[in-house]
Amino acid sequence: MPESITTDFRSLALSTDATSVTQLDVKDTNATNSTAELEATIENLIHRCSTLSDEVETYVAAVVAKQKQTRVQHPVEYRNLRNDFKNELAFLKKIAVVHMDEEKVRHFIVSSNLLYYEALWNAAKNTSGLQAFRKYFYWDKKGRNTTKGKGGASKGKTNALVDIVANEGSQWLRVSTLSEKRLLFDLAKLGWMNDSDSDEDMPEARPSSEDDDDDEDQVDIVRSARELARAAKANPIGGRPPKVHVILTRIIAGKTKEIDSILNKIRATGAVVHCANDIPPAPSLELVLPRLLIDRSRALSDTLNIDCTILLALVSDISHKPCPILDWYPGEVRAQIQEEAEENLLPTHLYPAISSHAMVTTQEAAEQMDLIVQTLATDEEKIRAEVLLAQGDHAKKTPDDLVQAWKSFSDHPVPPGFKLPIRVVTSNIELLLHKLPAVATRLSVELGALNRAIFLFGWAERLTTLSANRGRARQIETVINEVGLEEGEDGPHIWLCGESRSLIAKHGRRK
Repeated sequence: MPESITTDFRSLALSTDATSVTQLDVKDTNATNSTAELEATIENLIHRCSTLSDEVETYVAAVVAKQKQTRVQHPVEYRNLRNDFKNELAFLKKIAVVHMDEEKVRHFIVSSNLLYYEALWNAAKNTSGLQAFRKYFYWDKKGRNTTKGKGGASKGKTNALVDIVANEGSQWLRVSTLSEKRLLFDLAKLGWMNDSDSDEDMPEARPSSEDDDDDEDQVDIVRSARELARAAKANPIGGRPPKVHVILTRIIAGKTKEIDSILNKIRATGAVVHCANDIPPAPSLELVLPRLLIDRSRALSDTLNIDCTILLALVSDISHKPCPILDWYPGEVRAQIQEEAEENLLPTHLYPAISSHAMVTTQEAAEQMDLIVQTLATDEEKIRAEVLLAQGDHAKKTPDDLVQAWKSFSDHPVPPGFKLPIRVVTSNIELLLHKLPAVATRLSVELGALNRAIFLFGWAERLTTLSANRGRARQIETVINEVGLEEGEDGPHIWLCGESRSLIAKHGRRK
């Protein structure tokens, strides 16, 4: 369950500003408020929650539209966020219509989680590449990842709740509306506070590790930070643990030595701490919505490394014009023709990514495409292959002539600045391995010769590799996460296309 505002009734304060994150003021719970004042309080809460809910729905609509266009490999997990806001709004509206005595109304008001949800959404709007909300990550005693896909729970395993998964998975945020008074109260219960002014009586912050066994002697926020550190280590992305950020919306740093000691304990886990005095104001959704969406094209390198699967998709008749489904076509080809009729691969997926980028491909990828083209290609597919790499009759054509020739064999317009030819480059595996992290040596053994040349070249040259080879991309990701990367090392950047296209085949072949 989310942190409840009931953690500190005395600090609840009312605000008539729907955009501000304030607290409901019920300091004097014995005071007799009029029915009109209570109704105004509830209406204010409903207005604030409704405003947030509307923003979330706008965000979700943008996510759905973006994912329909790009077919992302890992869909954004927004359902928890959406349902939480819907439930909170329904809860507040119920208070407004149900007749009950004032004491019960006040009880329901302080039971609202609106303050937390406001803090959560404001924190989200200050990030980018939102991937998931209120998601649990799991690990076992050996520190291994036991998180199931699709939000499934792992029974009997240790878990940590991440409020916001941002930066396409590499950043975790934990949002807390814990007040200073409540934190000091929790410290007192643990016997951390005394009458001495000496810092010697305060516990020293020290780096935490998975072997720490004193979590039960820590306040909840420290225990949570340690759990997040373990979960992050067990759930790396791109070979590194996600960076944990702890956001404390009602804690001020540098004010109380006891609280500063707690902040130091949180930082000792490796987390970045954001206190009330350094949290930026929430920007308008309209201003930040584009960067909240997952957009893989933002990180593309200036020059793109094109693998064999994309080369084939670029020259395939299926990608360029309507194709009849002949009874001797293999099932895969027939399925691709049907998919293309519903959604065109080039204008919807590949062209937006390629745009005006220069392109290269390895000698191995070009030779593999040539082999397949000579075996299966139609006459037009053979011409496109020549145009794409400036070979054969098109070897001496200028880039502009190549683009014009490309247009003549396609029903789809090319993007502005589209560049041809794709330049064929030589890959030297031994030389590449000297440029790459140690994990590349293991991948060099596990990948076949073709994929080794393609993916290690792109990685070593810091180029984005465009590929439709999901299996190899998943294999690379798994190995890198198992072995890990050192500080300062980066993994390969692979732009994975959701669809592939085969050559349509000039001659009949078995289904």
